[in-house]
Amino acid sequence: MTVRDSVGDGRYLVLGGSGRTGSLVTSLLLEQGARVTVAGRRPRGAAGTDTAVLDLAAGFDAGMLDGYDGVVISVEPPTDERGAEAVMHRGVAAVGEAAARSGARVVLVSQIYITRAAEHPEMSGIITARGRGEEALRVSGAAYTIVRPAWLTAGPAAGVRLEQGDAGDGRTSRASVAAAVVAALGSGSASADAVGKTFEIYDAGDVLPDWSAEFAALARDSGV
Repeated sequence: MTVRDSVGDGRYLVLGGSGRTGSLVTSLLLEQGARVTVAGRRPRGAAGTDTAVLDLAAGFDAGMLDGYDGVVISVEPPTDERGAEAVMHRGVAAVGEAAARSGARVVLVSQIYITRAAEHPEMSGIITARGRGEEALRVSGAAYTIVRPAWLTAGPAAGVRLEQGDAGDGRTSRASVAAAVVAALGSGSASADAVGKTFEIYDAGDVLPDWSAEFAALARDSGV
């Protein structure tokens, strides 16, 4: 990512910033000089971050994004369907509405199989809630990007393959997902090319891509 495409000294809220993927997003933002607030039910902020106690199941105030340039939603879904609906659908919808009001960018970390929940009946309720949250974000009026990781690994950031249509399967590292999230969140050409787009991300190769070129090749979501 070039300096022009970086997040610079912007201010960002990372919901789930203490989690396995969210903490990598937080680290990348800090490396680029951003100001970061880590939010969650039990936030553990890295050195240089602020923290905020927040449970998306309890709602998200419309003014909470005032003063922020962007927000990342990278939260672990509750294991029960009712909890997943409260967090991954209604909570995400509330963040989208707040972002539309404030002008903050939103990057949502979702998952593959959103359109194929029946293939995983053991977690179909959670997947369905995630899908409803995606759609709520799309119609919120916010400037958004939705990243759908494949099955996540702890490997290093490496080459990736971006797809659309939710037809594939595979794996991708959390570090590569974090790199894609931060690229989509910035203020340069890569982030501009990512607005209004939903894509799946898979491991492919050894070197991280030119994010601007990858994002530009993707189709915008219908109606955006």
